[in-house]
Amino acid sequence: MESRSETELLRQWWTDTLAGNTDAFNDIHKMLFNGLYYYASKLLNDNGLADDAVQELFVKMWTKRTSIGNLEKVKPYFFTVLRRQILNQLRSLKLRELKIKMSVEPDICFSVEEIIVEKETEESLHTKLAALLNELPARQKEAIYLRYYEDMEYKQIAEIMNVNYQSVLNLIQKALNRLRSEQLLAVFLAAVFITNKLNKLN
Repeated sequence: MESRSETELLRQWWTDTLAGNTDAFNDIHKMLFNGLYYYASKLLNDNGLADDAVQELFVKMWTKRTSIGNLEKVKPYFFTVLRRQILNQLRSLKLRELKIKMSVEPDICFSVEEIIVEKETEESLHTKLAALLNELPARQKEAIYLRYYEDMEYKQIAEIMNVNYQSVLNLIQKALNRLRSEQLLAVFLAAVFITNKLNKLN
C-alpha cells in the first residue's frame, strides 16, 4: 500500500491542481509516471504505445480536473482511469490496424529479469518462477502485479480492475496457491521484497 506521506502528498498536490497549480500537477506526474508507464507497457506490450497512453492520461486528467473534483486516493484513481483508457484503445480500430493482439482482458507478462532473487539462488529457479507466473490466467497475473509490484490494497485493486473485493481475494489466493503447490511461494515473496526494496532506493 502507499505510505501515508505519499498518499497525503498526492492528495495535497491534487487539491492544488484543482486550483490550477501546474507545479503541483508536475509533482504528481513525477511521482506516478514510472509506475503508470510500467503498468501500461505490461498491458500493451509496447513501450511506445505505453508512453503515449500515459501522456494522454495526464493530459486528460489536467483538462478534466474540475469535473473529477476532490480525490482521496489519487494513485489508485490514476491507475483505474489508465486501465479503462487502455481497454478502450485495445478495442479501437486504430490499434487493430496496428495489429496489436486484442484480448478480453489485458495480459501481463513477467520477464525473468523482473524476478529478482538473491545471487545464491539458482538461475533455473527464478526462470521457473517467471514461467509459472506467466502460465497464470490473465486476471490472476494482473491482481498479483498490482498487489505485489505496485503495492496496492485489495480494495484499490478491485476498483482498478472493476471487480468486487472478494473476487480480488480469490484471484490472489488462487495464484498464491499455485505458487505454493510448486514450492515457489517463498521464492516469489523474496523476489518481491528485494524488488520493492531496490525500487525505494532508486
